[in-house]
Order: sequence, then structure tokens, then C-alpha cells
Amino acid sequence: MTDSPPHRTPRLGHVVAGTLLVGIGVLWFIEAASDVDIPWTVLLPIALIVVGGALVYGSRTARHGGLLTLGVLLTVTVLLASAIDVLVDIPFRGGVGESLERPTGVAATGYHWAMGTMTVDLTNADLPASTIEITVGLGELIVVIPRGVAVAIDADAGIGDLDVLGRQASGINPELTVSEPGATVRLVVRVGMGHVEVRRG
Repeated sequence: MTDSPPHRTPRLGHVVAGTLLVGIGVLWFIEAASDVDIPWTVLLPIALIVVGGALVYGSRTARHGGLLTLGVLLTVTVLLASAIDVLVDIPFRGGVGESLERPTGVAATGYHWAMGTMTVDLTNADLPASTIEITVGLGELIVVIPRGVAVAIDADAGIGDLDVLGRQASGINPELTVSEPGATVRLVVRVGMGHVEVRRG
């Protein structure tokens, strides 16, 4: 007669990480499948609260499963997101990772990404005679505009560098303004912390 294998209690860190991944996945699906905009400045503090609660519970059993490291990383991310949102007034909303926007009809008046790299290719878009705001909270923003279309561009960053049609600026709060004769389209491109590039396609 063989002994049954000992019952293993799931590690607290694995349980919390799995819960966070499922929660983020559900919210991301809701945002992608509907017009609901879920700001990451709300999601990040919720994740931090969950991890903090798990750490309090784990302190009673001396089991934290790497949650302390995760808590520190989340705290730093929340502080960065809050600083970007408050100091440079850039909306920290949208997704995380990589995003490619390539409109073929009338371009939207705004494109926003929270963290990562967003490329907005407007070469095949119908550009309205209005202002288009394009922002990334933390990361890289690349905007491709069609040749032969006169544009006015206002670019700025909280901290980082700008490369706008060959003109460059970097440091803290760098700004660049390009205004071409006859421009009817105004692009406002902004990044809280990172890199901005605007080029012709």
C-alpha cells in the first residue's frame, strides 16, 4: 500500500499573481469589447491594495512568496503614473505593451496609450481640419504623417526626448513647435516620460 502524496498548499504569491492576471484580463477584455475606458491610474492602486492585503495575511504565516518585490514594483509604478498625470497633465489611460493605430477612414481626434510603445500611422487616413491629440504616459510614441499634407505640430514631454520632422529637443519638459504654411491639421503629441518621434511616411 503506497502513501498518498502530501497535499501541497498553493503558494500565496502564485494565488495573488493569478488573481491579478485574471482580473486584468477581464478588465482589458471589457475595455477592448466596449466603449468603456478603464484608466490604469485606477487599476494600479487596486492591484497594490490586493498585494498589500496578501502581505498582511502572509505576515501571520511568514509566507509572502515574492509579494514584497511585486508590491515595491507596483508602488513605484503607481507613483510614476500619478506624477505623470499630475505634473504634466497627460492622461495615463489605454493599454500596456505595443499598439499600432492605422486608420483608413477619418482619423479620430485622440489616441491614448498608458505604457509601452504606440505607433499612429496616419498616411492612409482622412485628416480632419481640427486638432488630433496623441499621448503616451510612459514609453515611446511614433507618429507617421502623410507626405504632401501641411500640418502644425505641438510636441512636448515631461522627461525625455523629441524628434519632430528632423528637429530635436531633450531633457526635462522639452517642447517643439512646427507650423507649416497652409496647415489645417494640428497634431498635439505628448509623452509623460519617454520618446516622441514624428516623421513623414
